[in-house]
Amino acid sequence: MARNTLEAWIPEEYDSSVIARIAATSAIEATARKIPMKSDSKWVPRTAGMDVELIPKGGAYGEDTSLNDSVLLTVYKFGKALRIAEEDIDDSVADLIAAKKTDWGTSYARMLDNSALGTTAAANGTTVAFTSVYRALSQTDAATGYTANQNITQAGTQFGTVTFTDAGDIITFATPHNLVVGDKFKVGTVTSTTGITAGTTYYVRTVPSSTTITASATLNGATLALTTDGSAASATAKAGQASYDNLNATLAIYEGGDYFDEANTVIYAHPTLKSNLRGLKDNNGLPLFVENPRKGDPETLFGYPIKFTNGARTSAVSTSKPTGNPLVIFANTDYLFLGVRSGPESMASDGNTGASMLTDEALIKMRSRRAFALANEFAASVLEIS
Repeated sequence: MARNTLEAWIPEEYDSSVIARIAATSAIEATARKIPMKSDSKWVPRTAGMDVELIPKGGAYGEDTSLNDSVLLTVYKFGKALRIAEEDIDDSVADLIAAKKTDWGTSYARMLDNSALGTTAAANGTTVAFTSVYRALSQTDAATGYTANQNITQAGTQFGTVTFTDAGDIITFATPHNLVVGDKFKVGTVTSTTGITAGTTYYVRTVPSSTTITASATLNGATLALTTDGSAASATAKAGQASYDNLNATLAIYEGGDYFDEANTVIYAHPTLKSNLRGLKDNNGLPLFVENPRKGDPETLFGYPIKFTNGARTSAVSTSKPTGNPLVIFANTDYLFLGVRSGPESMASDGNTGASMLTDEALIKMRSRRAFALANEFAASVLEIS
């Protein structure tokens, strides 16, 4: 017989542990501009504002030519099911169910943030939910006049060609490198020399001079043995570390754009960067990152609120456990559109209904339906820690 009944999904209560966990874990749920949706897709106006000018008495009004079009939000479903043996459903298991639902809330929050902030591939609705902020900034958009990677910067100090000397295993920079023992670095395409690989992170072993170093594969490890004199097309000093200059330059890109709004500015960062940020100070010796402020006040970086989320990391697909490069994202939240269709919500069936009768197992499903889009690429900038 064809199925002809619809069981009701039960929305999570606003004060439930699931909602509390999502609110605490998802930076996007907490800060993005929420767009109510009553269908699976919705066109939302994307306005570039409206200019103003002085008009002399009797003069004609000039016409505004700012971009005015729409962004399509498409809803996708984030969910999971849990199967529990009916014999185990008693008072002692009630807490287990609640704990599992809260755990789902944590995973959902991280996957939503990764989908909105860090996925690198084009949205397809199956493995990649949305065009993330990172993806949007890596592509050209003729409609807004944005050029690919215009608002993305890389951590570390970039150098041109470096040379390798077999004798002494010396790496030479064309200009002073300002590196110290223990700093990380990477090199680009390698010519002739073996023993060092492009794109691999190495550590400074010694600093013979202001333009030379020796390297090791691990911190304080053995000196890297270079064979045959050669060169690398480029080098990134202090790779994997955000610096004051990197952060300031990336923030300046966003602040210098037409879509900067101090009141709506927020910073998203991966929590692995906390230890890095704690060590950074401004020109007056004051910490950039203000941690543990007064109760109720947000943590700040450069005076702007900063939200730490496990989703702020690159990933080829939407996931709750991204493993790519950590990101620091500066954005105007008014241009982060979060479409809200339904959820978080749950549904349960006991072991005496439908196919569950064959196994005496109850099923619990959790889901949330969301859409996301960055309305304009100039409303954000990204520092990638590679």
